[in-house]
Amino acid sequence: MRALIVATGRTIAPFDEPPPRAAYAGITVGAALRGALDRRGVDVVEVAASDPVPELPGETLLLADTVFLSDKCLGDFLDAALDVVAAGKHARLALARTPAVDFLRPVSSIAVEPFDDAGPGARPHKPWRAEAAATERCAFDAFLLAARRAGGTFGALLDELRASATRVVVKKRELGVPLRLPVLGDAQQTRAVVPLTSTVAAHLEHWVHVLWLNQLAFGIRWMEIVRAHKAWTAWRVLVGAPWSVPALLRSMVWKGKGVRIHPTAHVEASILGDGVVIGARASVRNAILGDGVEIADHATVLSSTLGSNTFVTPRTFVVWSASYDDAVLTNYKLQVSLVGRGASLSTWAGMIDAKLQGTIDVLHDGRPVSTERSFLGSCIGHGAFVGAKVLILPGRAVPNGAFIAMRPDELVSEIPRELPAGVPLVRDRGTLVPAASLAGPARDATR
Repeated sequence: MRALIVATGRTIAPFDEPPPRAAYAGITVGAALRGALDRRGVDVVEVAASDPVPELPGETLLLADTVFLSDKCLGDFLDAALDVVAAGKHARLALARTPAVDFLRPVSSIAVEPFDDAGPGARPHKPWRAEAAATERCAFDAFLLAARRAGGTFGALLDELRASATRVVVKKRELGVPLRLPVLGDAQQTRAVVPLTSTVAAHLEHWVHVLWLNQLAFGIRWMEIVRAHKAWTAWRVLVGAPWSVPALLRSMVWKGKGVRIHPTAHVEASILGDGVVIGARASVRNAILGDGVEIADHATVLSSTLGSNTFVTPRTFVVWSASYDDAVLTNYKLQVSLVGRGASLSTWAGMIDAKLQGTIDVLHDGRPVSTERSFLGSCIGHGAFVGAKVLILPGRAVPNGAFIAMRPDELVSEIPRELPAGVPLVRDRGTLVPAASLAGPARDATR
C-alpha cells in the first residue's frame, strides 16, 4: 500500500510552518503519522496540490497534509474502508461527533454531516456510550481510493473526494472526565468534558489545533503504550498494589533511558523521554516530557506536553499547556498556552487565559473566529520573548522572533539618597516621589 500526502500550502501562524512540523507529544505531527504508516508497511510519497494525478492503483491512501490520524484511528479506518474500496468506491474517514471530535473541531474545515440511514456512513453498530449520544458525524480529509485513471491535479482530486467519497464511520471508544469551570456573578455553574480516547483525527489549520491535539496526546500515547507493552503494563499494575488510585498513578510512569528524578520529586501517570531530569520538590502529573526536558526544583507541570530540551525554571507552574523543542518556561502560572521553539517568557509575564462571559475569538485567515471556549491562553512564536509586566489577552499569537518588553517609564531608574521615612512613595518619571505629591487630575494616570 502507498500513502500520498498532499502539500496543501497551509501554514500554521505564527510559526509559518506546514502542519507536519507542528509539535506533538515530544516529536512532530509528521513523525507520528509516518511512524503509524511505517508500522503498517505503507510507503509514503509527498506530492503538491498542483501536481498532476497519475494513474492510481486500488488501496491508495490519500491524505491532506493538514490531517492528523492517531495510530488506532489509522488502523481502524484502513480495516473498515477495504470493503468499500473492494466494491470500486472511494472511502472517506468519518467519526461520530463525540466530545473528543468536538474538542478539535472549532476553527477547522472538518465537515459536520448527518449520519446515513444505513451502510458504512451510518451510526456504528452497538455504539460506545459517547457515540450513542452523537447525532452527527464529522468527515476528515483522509481517503482510501479505489483504482483511478490519471487526470486532474491533487488539489482538484481532494475537492472531488470531499463531495463524492463514501463516508466510513470508524467505531471508537471514549471516556469523558468532567471539569468544573469558574463562574462569574449569578451565572449557572458549567462543566467541560475532557475526553480520553486513542481514536483521534484532526485538521491542523491553526495554532489552537496544535495546543488542543497535545492536550489529547496524553490519552492517545498512554493507550498506545498499553497496547504495545502489555507485560510492562501488568507489572506496573502489580507494583501499584493494593491498587489504590494514588498508588496506581504513581506506578504508571513510562521512563526513557537516563532519566533522573530527585527522591523528593513527585511524578505520576507521565511519559518521560530519554535524559529527562526532574529536580527536588518538583511535581509532574499527567504529562508528556520529550527527550532532554529539565524540570527545575519546586516547579510544577500538570497535564502538559513539553518538546525536547524544554527547560522549566524553578517554581514555575505549567498546566494544560504545550511547548515546541528548546523552549524556556519561566512563569508564575502558564495555563492553556502554546510556546514555540526556542521561545521564552519572563516570570512576571501575564498570559491571560479566561473570558468569563462569552467565548474567545482567534484570528484565522484574516478574520476573528470563535474557539467555542471560555478558557484559552495565547501562543508565543518561535524564538520570541515576552518580558515582565506584559499582559496578553486570550487567543493572541506573538510572531516569531518578537521581543516584547515592559514600558521603560514603569521602571524606577533613580532612587534619591534622601527619602522621607514612613512616607508612602510612588514611581514618577523614573524616580520616587511622595504619593501625596501626585494628587490631582492633571497627573498622567499611567505613571
